[in-house]
Amino acid sequence: MTDDRDLLEVDVATCFVLTESGRIARVNSPERSPGPRLYMAGSASGNVLRLRSDVGDLTARAIEELAAAEPAFHGPDATPVHLSDYQRLLAAEAPVERVEPGLIWNFPARLDFEHPAPLVASGTPEGERLLTRLNDEGMPPALVEMGFADAGEFWPPWCVALDGGEVASIAFAARLGPLAAETGVATVSAFRGRGFAAAATAGWASLPALRGRTLFYSHSRANVSSRRVTERLGLRFIGSSLSIA
Repeated sequence: MTDDRDLLEVDVATCFVLTESGRIARVNSPERSPGPRLYMAGSASGNVLRLRSDVGDLTARAIEELAAAEPAFHGPDATPVHLSDYQRLLAAEAPVERVEPGLIWNFPARLDFEHPAPLVASGTPEGERLLTRLNDEGMPPALVEMGFADAGEFWPPWCVALDGGEVASIAFAARLGPLAAETGVATVSAFRGRGFAAAATAGWASLPALRGRTLFYSHSRANVSSRRVTERLGLRFIGSSLSIA
């Protein structure tokens, strides 16, 4: 990678399944959601724009012309100067349902984080025993509340931080591609603010299945808990993002 814009290109190609023309076909995840109509990521060295495949050609051209003149937006509080124009153009085709700014971080080559929580990872005997127990006993209510209907929603590779045998936090491959991966992190409310998310995330980053990949952590700008994890781990901020659905 020569600069942060190159990293953003890799992240975009990991987060989304793209058409041959570079449009967003869907989110690169087992749930196969359609993804945003507009996604833009910005770094100090430039911006990356992707539009969903169902955005009309005239609208796409108008947005692309504006985006070509868009100053690099990369600070943690940065907003594209043409945001209102992007919304107006997309709204002419269909109502805009969501506008979400985000932050994008990059993992260092080596990540050390000390925490007493036992870690259990996918692809290990301990991980298989954990999945068997969860399948046999059923998912704990706290995990169901976070959206885990069953253990099949632990997208591998994953790493779990335990407390007294209970799942306190899980870091999993929210997006997985040949060159890179993005982590998703979920922490049971009773264990938040105690370093379990950082422990699970650090364990995830060291998994052999991810070796050789560039690792990213992205989250909504409003997600204070995720921001705290990046600070605990010392991840490097590489840019801001904007999703319009």
